[in-house]
Amino acid sequence: MISVRISLPSIPAAALLTLVSGLATAQERGSTLANQNAALRVDISGMWLVQDPGSGSWTDFFENSSGPAPILPEIQKYSEESLARQRAGDVVNRASRAADCPQGNLPMLMASSPPLNIVQGREEILLGSESGRARFIYLDGRDHSIVKSRGYRPSGTGHSIARWDGDVLIIDTVGFAPRVCDSRFPIMRTPGGGLAKDTTHLEERFELLENGQVLSVTFAWEDATVFSKPFRYAYKYRKIPQGYPVENNDDSRDPAYEQRQLQSVTPPPQN
Repeated sequence: MISVRISLPSIPAAALLTLVSGLATAQERGSTLANQNAALRVDISGMWLVQDPGSGSWTDFFENSSGPAPILPEIQKYSEESLARQRAGDVVNRASRAADCPQGNLPMLMASSPPLNIVQGREEILLGSESGRARFIYLDGRDHSIVKSRGYRPSGTGHSIARWDGDVLIIDTVGFAPRVCDSRFPIMRTPGGGLAKDTTHLEERFELLENGQVLSVTFAWEDATVFSKPFRYAYKYRKIPQGYPVENNDDSRDPAYEQRQLQSVTPPPQN
């Protein structure tokens, strides 16, 4: 047997490091490009109305449409005491509105009875609703490192980054505020009696159904200080045709009135 030895030229460490760094950068660019291509292929822009399965009350829908959350006993006690104060008439927000008061409320925004207004770009998505509530969802490849910086201000909408998995948008959110300016619920609530705070992690999956007319959003809340296991549930939103705004008026001559009537009688989509 003849043994052949081939000598390869040695590569300086600096050059090798540059090569590895270049490959990592190319991989990141490829990931960003894949997200941009998905953004061109799947567009969730539009006005979307959450489909109440028939509770007839926003509070009932928010608390019960997802079923009870798997919360720890101490959280159950806190939730019951908070609801008891409300039933007794303590429903006025007396918290002071300081300049550093955390703004936003992601769980309430996503269950809002007025429509969500979603505007999608290549590198970010803006999701807005009533009362100045809004979320920025970043698709530009950034991570959550800003949450650990001294300049980060936690809010009720947290810090959301996202990526496309095929036609499904996966959103990862952390960095919620430990407390919010609400005397009734100074710790932000999730549906089903749970809480969302600075230790909470949320994953959402957005997917278009029925030829783009229905938006399905699944939620998975994780927090070992609140939930005994991940809390999962889903909402479905129906797209408002032609994007007419839905206003609370009773003028039948207004196109928005007609759209509101259609939405109120449209049955929820069946799986």
